[in-house]
Amino acid sequence: MRDLVAGERAPISGGCTFVLAGSGASAPTLALIALGPDRRVAADFPPIDCLTREMRPAARFENPETLFLDISAVSPQVDRLLLVAFDRDNRPIGMPLTVQAVDVRFTVDLRGRDDAAVIVIECYRHQGAWRMAANGQGFAMGLAAIAGAHGIDHGWVQRLIPRLQQPEAATGAPGGERARGSGASTGSGVAIDRHHILTNAHVVEDAQVVTVHAGGRPLDAAIVFADPRNDLALLRIETPLGATARFRSQVGLHLGEDIVALGFPLQGLLGTGPQASAGNIAALCGIGNDSTVFQFTAPIASGNSGGPILDMAGDLVGLVSSSLNLDHIRQSGGSAENINFGIKGAVILSFLDSFGIDPPMAGRDPQILGRAAVVRQARDAIARITCQC
Repeated sequence: MRDLVAGERAPISGGCTFVLAGSGASAPTLALIALGPDRRVAADFPPIDCLTREMRPAARFENPETLFLDISAVSPQVDRLLLVAFDRDNRPIGMPLTVQAVDVRFTVDLRGRDDAAVIVIECYRHQGAWRMAANGQGFAMGLAAIAGAHGIDHGWVQRLIPRLQQPEAATGAPGGERARGSGASTGSGVAIDRHHILTNAHVVEDAQVVTVHAGGRPLDAAIVFADPRNDLALLRIETPLGATARFRSQVGLHLGEDIVALGFPLQGLLGTGPQASAGNIAALCGIGNDSTVFQFTAPIASGNSGGPILDMAGDLVGLVSSSLNLDHIRQSGGSAENINFGIKGAVILSFLDSFGIDPPMAGRDPQILGRAAVVRQARDAIARITCQC
């Protein structure tokens, strides 16, 4: 048996059996994803998994650990096949995985890694023949990150991984974007490249139709992936955007530093244009020492969720997420004002990295601007988001 290392290739032809060996009862779940030449899911070869065991003319899961693949019967429209292992609870797999095929095997050691999904083996066409490669690329965001990157229907992911519910807490969306029972919600977003908008997961929760209003025009948007745990969602639009935000290159935040929050609060009351508010960073963590968020004092309201938080160089340092539930505080006998929370830039960058998105970064010597200049610089990169649920 020949052992492959990550990146090593071997020829493959005819019928081949792939076996996930030695993982026991805690073994992750397997899936096979077929891609066309554009690296998007192949229309005539939807993904299959070892749970439902659907069959395709060229592939079938014989049991939870075994995939049979007849490479000679693969559709001409399929250019690449990905054998994926993932955790159904979207938690780190955290163990070595070994896949054996014919006379080769490949082990990827996921101990100490945060990956909830991994591409173990990749088969691809090369000069009229098929080859397989030991891959080992992991995804901390799990199966949904792989699906989103290749245009796979998110419903398939939801069927395999039960939707993570956002925990109850003493925080809430600023004013509660969703008008309960009305079937509508609003929020804000920021462009991080020409085709992607970043917003909060709770803004697009349960949305059937998402519209991004940017550059003076409404644009249809698709939800690439929503991460309720970190309250982040990535939207894709086909029409190129004219401006994008730039992330601060220094990951760390500074207690007391000035910031500006941008967004579209109280739609229908304050008008349809963007609103800006100024404040500072009041704490470097959230409730219960949550290190993924920071506290800031710039006033926000319903509709601000998903809007950018910028430093005085106009660089993005966070995303508006929630406010302290004042009713909860008053019921406990306390009082508080303008206690708001933003998702840290470092968390956002990790989220985007899972999809292979490398957003613009600022230089190491930023030029400090006035507040008005910060708003002018960022105005074209922010977007108003409306959803029909």
